[in-house]
Amino acid sequence: MDNGYESAEVCRTCGGACCKANGCCLAPEDMLRELAEWQAGQENGGEEWIDRDAGAEKRQSGHPQRELLERWLQASQCAIDSFVGQAGPCYYIRMRHKCFTFIGVDAMGECIALTDQGCSLSYERRPRGGRYLEGRQDRRCLQHYTREQMETDWRPYQQLLTEIWDQWHDRLEREGVFDRCEEEYMRWQRERRQV
Repeated sequence: MDNGYESAEVCRTCGGACCKANGCCLAPEDMLRELAEWQAGQENGGEEWIDRDAGAEKRQSGHPQRELLERWLQASQCAIDSFVGQAGPCYYIRMRHKCFTFIGVDAMGECIALTDQGCSLSYERRPRGGRYLEGRQDRRCLQHYTREQMETDWRPYQQLLTEIWDQWHDRLEREGVFDRCEEEYMRWQRERRQV
């Protein structure tokens, strides 16, 4: 794991303002690590998580099988999201927002890993976006994992993530899942203010 910026004291002082606005971004190696650990913990354990039918180049990059990635996303604390980059839409994985699902249509929301005591993940377990966030006393924190870096890192996964997004987004929207998530999030925020 590469080093970043451990800003625990600064973050504790501000109460996680950045984490209350967005879940931090994963880099592909974070996704592959979490996916492999999740897969190893599954009862059927012997399933391969690398797409062995793909060419040698794809296998070396560690592309997970689509179905396994979908199951992990549904079970994990992560969501697929996108932004418009230099080459157009860029799909990536970030920490899920509280009360929301694995398709991240919510532009802003509190990170699912944020607790009253700070991040529930140890520094070593945090996604790159969390490790590369430089906390500052003036609350003008700097994100050193840039969108340009994310575009480059996630480029090999665009087809895979786009397929999953396309399969699930319209279905969840038709079923009213996003509206229910939004209602649940608003209810959760009201309850938090009353405490």
